[in-house]
Amino acid sequence: MAEFEIVVPNSADRYDEFLELFDRRIKISSLKRVARLGRASWDFSGGFLSKGSLQVYLRGNDICCRVSTEIEAFLIVIVMILNLLIGLIFLAVALGNQKKIEREIRIAVESATTQILISASKKPFKIPVVEEEKTMDCPGCGKALPEDANFCPHCGFQLKCMVCNLPLGRDKIIRCPYCSSLAHRDHLLEYIKVKGKCPICGKKLKKDELV
Repeated sequence: MAEFEIVVPNSADRYDEFLELFDRRIKISSLKRVARLGRASWDFSGGFLSKGSLQVYLRGNDICCRVSTEIEAFLIVIVMILNLLIGLIFLAVALGNQKKIEREIRIAVESATTQILISASKKPFKIPVVEEEKTMDCPGCGKALPEDANFCPHCGFQLKCMVCNLPLGRDKIIRCPYCSSLAHRDHLLEYIKVKGKCPICGKKLKKDELV
């Protein structure tokens, strides 16, 4: 709260005239609200969250105007708290969206990188020209396989690479020591450089563990 006094010296004999002139002028001022509470007192508002009052009285031969003004602190505190809560909500939403951007970009980069590595290591499947006596044995049962077989006709063992899903052919083949799934050697080595695990069973793999 603030208080101050304005003194009009040597004007006591025109007290009534002063009151009416003041009332007329204050009502057309820029104040948001003016109310005359009595013959010589007024209540007014300067705008949002502010208010004041005026008392006019005589002191000797002078007219004195005592003014009190204040801000509505309680309402200001409420507004500040509400603004703070709204600000915290927006901050939480913004941080969540920021995390989403980071997460989705990381996933996309990882996916694209994996596809590039696999594509770069793929070889067109070609059946090499080999002598008839050089045949491939089934890793499942050990029996000789037909040259273009995708599975063993003896035990049904699948003969596809677990990385590229293409026939194993006569390329160099390695298997997962945990689930025994087969893969082209180059494909699985490139895959574990990125993922570090078997694409079938999910066990962590190192290069020296592959057979």
